[in-house]
Amino acid sequence: MSWQFKLKPRDIVQADPGYEDQKDEKVRPLLVVSRPLFHQNGRFFISLGITTNQEKDPYLIPITSKDTAHILQEKSQVMCKRIVTVSQSRILRKLTEVTPSFYSVIMKKIKDDIIEM
Repeated sequence: MSWQFKLKPRDIVQADPGYEDQKDEKVRPLLVVSRPLFHQNGRFFISLGITTNQEKDPYLIPITSKDTAHILQEKSQVMCKRIVTVSQSRILRKLTEVTPSFYSVIMKKIKDDIIEM
């Protein structure tokens, strides 16, 4: 099955993740963490939420202008604690991608503090 977007880890897309704890549909940026083979064999992708909330939290990693190919419009943080599977049909557009070094920081945080691997 062919999809409009060819997703890869490190992509930031704009989509409606359909969070169960939110009443309204809300479009937000998501950081893709699943691999292309996963996307080719299904209609979903795995991502981390991105928020403009600037609270201090050990599971929120700030994104700076040096961390992305194109600067995000608002000051943002990756929510390592918000791992979601989203239908590819909910993607509106690709925004940018994070640098390999920033992505490594995010994945290390998930492996070290969230998921036992």
